[in-house]
Amino acid sequence: MVEALFHWVVLLRDVPGTEVRSGDRAVIVDLLAAPSEDREAGYSIEVFRGGETVDVVSVPVSWVTVGAEVWGKVERSRFEG
Repeated sequence: MVEALFHWVVLLRDVPGTEVRSGDRAVIVDLLAAPSEDREAGYSIEVFRGGETVDVVSVPVSWVTVGAEVWGKVERSRFEG
């Protein structure tokens, strides 16, 4: 797991039961240890669209691509199109 607290990420898949979709941008707000040896570690992420929070969800690390940008450290993220 990348030590990436407050880094921007992009979702690689839809999160079932939520409005969170592949391609959404989010910020890592918590790092989650793997619950067991056969399960994956994860992140709690705050998902944004148009500058507004859509949801806060927990996902496995493999469901996101972690960017180099850190929330609050850059004015414009490379993920903003």
